[in-house]
Amino acid sequence: MQARAAELYEKYENLYDLLVSIIQVSEQRVISEEPDDLFSDNVNFFVKSYMINICSYLEAYIQDLAFEYAKVVNERVRNAKIPHNFIYWKVAKEVKDKDLEFKEANYPADKKEISESVSANPYKTIKLYRLLGVDLTSEASFNANKELVNSVVIKRNNIVHHNDSAMDVSFSDLIINIEAFKKYMEAIKCAVVHATNST
Repeated sequence: MQARAAELYEKYENLYDLLVSIIQVSEQRVISEEPDDLFSDNVNFFVKSYMINICSYLEAYIQDLAFEYAKVVNERVRNAKIPHNFIYWKVAKEVKDKDLEFKEANYPADKKEISESVSANPYKTIKLYRLLGVDLTSEASFNANKELVNSVVIKRNNIVHHNDSAMDVSFSDLIINIEAFKKYMEAIKCAVVHATNST
């Protein structure tokens, strides 16, 4: 899991780094001696677009990593060869004969199932990973960056759902936010790797 988690982190880190390059070029087109009218007349549009991308990348990363970890957890369940009926009996409020099966426990997750719980909102992310048995709040860097991530996500949601402006956000702010998002993603990766190694 450690190698797969590192691979996913690198994939999204590279997407963020590419986005930073695009933002820097956009900023240069606005502040140059002869500004590009397309960019200088539409700064708010570009800032909003980049903010939406920042959050979309995070959501995709959260989903991909959760899906990979769910596969690891289910593989462990399958390797343990635990009878389905035993787990069903221990977790069901009411045991129904029609749900009893003489087979080994197997609980594969699909991406759709996970995507329904995915959000860039840190508190929803904490809840999703808690269901997987991963305590994100055990990582100092997650806690240090979650409020900034939350504020960006709220701003993005207001842009998407209410067409709010982003006049108070600069290109430089976006780059600072991306650096925080990368630290936050790395903290999620570390929590997943720790959970993998500790069980």
